[in-house]
Amino acid sequence: MKRILLLLIASVGSLMTLVGCMNHEDAMANAEKPIDKTAVSDNAKALFGTIDSRQDWSSINQGSVTITADANLDDIVKVQILTESPFGNPDATVLNEAEVKNGGKVTLVYDAPNVCDQLIAACVNSKGVYFVKVFDLNDKAVSFSSSAAARMTRADASGFPTPSNIVLGEPIKSFNALRAEASLSSESHTAQVYDKAYKQSEGKKGGKERFYEVWNDGSWASDRLWSVVSFTDGEWKVEDGTVYKTLTASEDLTTVKTIVETYLQKTGGLHQTNGKRNNWESIAEGNEYFNDATKSNYVVSNGTPVTIIPIQMNTTEGAYNSIYYYYFNPQATAGMSSAEEANYIKALPKYKVINGTYNAKFKREKEYLLPYFGDGVPSVGAKAVSCTIPKGYKIGFLNRKNFEGNDNPEHCANGCVYGDGRLNVEVNHLMGHFFSAINKTIFQMVAAGSPTNSKDKRYGNTENGMNWDSPRIGVFSANDRTYMCFEDGADCNFSDMIIEIVQGTEIVNEEPAPEAAGYTMCFEDEPESADYDMNDIVLQARRVNETHIQLSIVALGGYDEVILQGIDGPLASAELHQLFGLTAGQKFVNTEKNGLFLNPVSWTYTVDKNIRIEDFLKKIKVKNLTTGQTIGVPEPGEPPYAVIVPIYFKYPLEKQSITAAYAEFVNWARNMNNSIDWYLLEDVSKVYEDIVNLTNR
Repeated sequence: MKRILLLLIASVGSLMTLVGCMNHEDAMANAEKPIDKTAVSDNAKALFGTIDSRQDWSSINQGSVTITADANLDDIVKVQILTESPFGNPDATVLNEAEVKNGGKVTLVYDAPNVCDQLIAACVNSKGVYFVKVFDLNDKAVSFSSSAAARMTRADASGFPTPSNIVLGEPIKSFNALRAEASLSSESHTAQVYDKAYKQSEGKKGGKERFYEVWNDGSWASDRLWSVVSFTDGEWKVEDGTVYKTLTASEDLTTVKTIVETYLQKTGGLHQTNGKRNNWESIAEGNEYFNDATKSNYVVSNGTPVTIIPIQMNTTEGAYNSIYYYYFNPQATAGMSSAEEANYIKALPKYKVINGTYNAKFKREKEYLLPYFGDGVPSVGAKAVSCTIPKGYKIGFLNRKNFEGNDNPEHCANGCVYGDGRLNVEVNHLMGHFFSAINKTIFQMVAAGSPTNSKDKRYGNTENGMNWDSPRIGVFSANDRTYMCFEDGADCNFSDMIIEIVQGTEIVNEEPAPEAAGYTMCFEDEPESADYDMNDIVLQARRVNETHIQLSIVALGGYDEVILQGIDGPLASAELHQLFGLTAGQKFVNTEKNGLFLNPVSWTYTVDKNIRIEDFLKKIKVKNLTTGQTIGVPEPGEPPYAVIVPIYFKYPLEKQSITAAYAEFVNWARNMNNSIDWYLLEDVSKVYEDIVNLTNR
């Protein structure tokens, strides 16, 4: 859902001064003139056709829910109702909130956008950490206790296999190691620049040979991948080199699915690759796990056994993937340069933890263990030292993609990709697969023997694509768990595989700060001859908390003298143009491109905690002092001379009808069950600019 931040404020003192100077006696002397409903209907029919007799011109669903503040958080200070998951998501908005302590209960009313069939309940602690749970609009109560209990981590190694029963087999060479060997042993090529470079045929079935120098420094030569040999130890087993147990206890996946799919949106956004949303900057480099070169998407052991669960593998190439992990004491690289640390990590042993598959559904079927095999390079037959990686050690991950099912290093789709982007430089050069994710401005190289042939140059394929050292695994935390999201190919979507770190690592909590949800009410000030640009009087409201609603006058696209009725305070005591320091008939306010912009004027109202915003707005009427008519919410089936929209609505520009600015509005007008998302589908050339952008101009 799109969000426009509400900007304010005219001071209370200024409002009161304006009110004190005003005299409406002459204008108020106008006798009340009834609205000619026939004229209104005739005027609207040409634009809207036959209006649904049930149509009430509000896009809000009302409800209430009782929330118990029993999430797995210390020092809970409040609960909230949100439109969406707040993790990594600036579009989440707060529908209502209340102060409450751990274990307390509170019943909150809400006004939900009609496009929402589910909402989010959240507990928030004093540090701003969130714990959320999905609920349906027909749910009357939400408790976090089951989720909190399921997330309790083990404090010791009880219930895990005996370390000495976990034995390593023969290692294999990584694709990086194989290419390094080929590069170091290769003979001189036609062009001298390619001396000691690894040769690869472009594409799966031949094509021009290309030579890559990036493996020829030997830094990958000793890279080895290790797996555990077969054993059984209680509920723990080994399958194809991985240590796992089958899960029997069920846990609600609805909230997890919502968190992940909100964080990793599949489509939309400013940048897209092959029709999918480009998430690499926001996911791989946009959070606390990648905020400087020392973190680089590593997690840190908390001194308990580390276990992970694959919850989704929504890639058709999943069967070619295998996930490995490695670890190191950060003191071992203290004082090293970034390049020195990268070379140190390249030589570390990597241990298999998961084999990939295709699984589009969210599931929890197996839990995998990350044993500790000591520091240094192990030998064949080495036994695990512990089920716990030492506290404070950094843990990194890689995906080995073996596309052909063999160790042919010349296949461009074979490669090992890392969360630490410094280790992806070589693989990101592989033409036709990994290189496809590279930014279009980055030059690859020319074919063998033609280093100066401009027609043979190759550049990256992706708008806003990756750099050579971009990560291929993103890490984020939510609800006391950490998640890894993988990009195994070229579309930069980072949703090919989703893996949950169940326990054993320190949580780096995000601290979302969702804004209060906005609601917009638009009036036509002369219904009998309305042009339905819906900007003659534009009001915006937001719920500050249980008992306070802030109302703002945002735009005035009419010249008539108008006041508000149905509320008290300064906003109801002044002619609205004068609140902006203008005289009616002088200028439009905030309805024209490059026209007059003035900050909204606002007043905060104290209300009963059971008063919903929709009910609050429906009490407001516009008294047109010029015509003597009063305009309120239309009766069901009447034309839309007042509408209520559950966002900070981009209302139409001056003289642009709402049907021109929002093409789906007519469908909704004729059948209130059709095109219910009409207000999210604007023609950007025909709506008023975002107020945030205007204040920054």
